[in-house]
Amino acid sequence: MARFTTEDAARLVSKMRVNYGKKFADQWAGVEPDELEQEMVDQYQGLTSADFLRGIERMKKEKWPPTVPEFRQWCEPESTGWLGANEAWSIARNSIDFNGNELTVVWTNECAVAFDAVSDMIRLGDKYQIAEAKKIFIDRYERLVTESRDKSQKPVYQVSYGNDKEQRKRAITEAQIAGLLPGSETALLLETIQSPEDAKREAAVFDSVAKEHLENIRKLIKRPEVQAVQDVDEAPLFDVSGNLPEWADPFDERGKYMEGLKADGKPVPMALRSDFYNRD
Repeated sequence: MARFTTEDAARLVSKMRVNYGKKFADQWAGVEPDELEQEMVDQYQGLTSADFLRGIERMKKEKWPPTVPEFRQWCEPESTGWLGANEAWSIARNSIDFNGNELTVVWTNECAVAFDAVSDMIRLGDKYQIAEAKKIFIDRYERLVTESRDKSQKPVYQVSYGNDKEQRKRAITEAQIAGLLPGSETALLLETIQSPEDAKREAAVFDSVAKEHLENIRKLIKRPEVQAVQDVDEAPLFDVSGNLPEWADPFDERGKYMEGLKADGKPVPMALRSDFYNRD
C-alpha cells in the first residue's frame, strides 16, 4: 500500500477547496495550509486508493466540508467489513458438524478465538449447552471486535480447514460469493485445496517411505565390515623361533648330513656325492 504523502494531501485540499469554496476557507481560517496537509498525512495512512475514491464520492454529496477525522470515516466502508455477532456465530457453529467433525469455514481471527472458548461445548454438549455456548461466544466476539476497531484494524478473513476436501471447495466458493474472500485468492485456494495439515501429513508419510526405501537399498549393497587393525590376530604367519628340527649343514657338516640322510633312507643329492664332490 502506497504511503499518503504531503503531495497527496495538497491535491486533496485543492479538491475540497474547489468543491466547498468559501465554506472550506471559513472552516480552516487561521490554519496554515501546510499544517492541514501534515495533519492529513498523519491521519490518512493505511487507506487504500479504493478508500479515497469512496471518500471523494461521499464529498460530492455533502454540503459542508468534513473535518480531517470525518473525511477518513467517509473513506472507510460503512460496515467496516466486520460481521455482526449473530452472523459470526452462524459461521462458527458450522465449523463442527453434528457428529463432532471439523468443517471448513472462512472467518476472522476474532471469530476463531471466540469460538475456541466454546468448541468443546459444541462438540460434546446438548442443546442447552449449545445455547449457553452461543451467549459466551457473542460476548467474547463483540469484545474482541471492539478492541480491534479501537485500533483502527480491519477484519482479515482466513480459512480454517476441515477434513472433507469437497466441502472445502464449497465453503471457499461460498465465502467468495459473500465477499469475504477476493476472487484472485479464491482461485488460488481452490487450485491448492490441500490444507496445511494435509501437507504436513503427506510430507511425514513421504519421509517415512523414503527412509524405508533407503534402508532397503543399504541392506542390498552392504559389504562385510573390515575388521579393525587392533582386532586382527597379531600372531606371525611363520614361526621360525626354534620349533623346527635341527638339521646338519650339508656343506659345513657333510658327514653328519650324509648320516642323517642314510638314517632316514633318503638318497644323497648329486652335489654331495663323492664322485661329483671331488670332480675338480
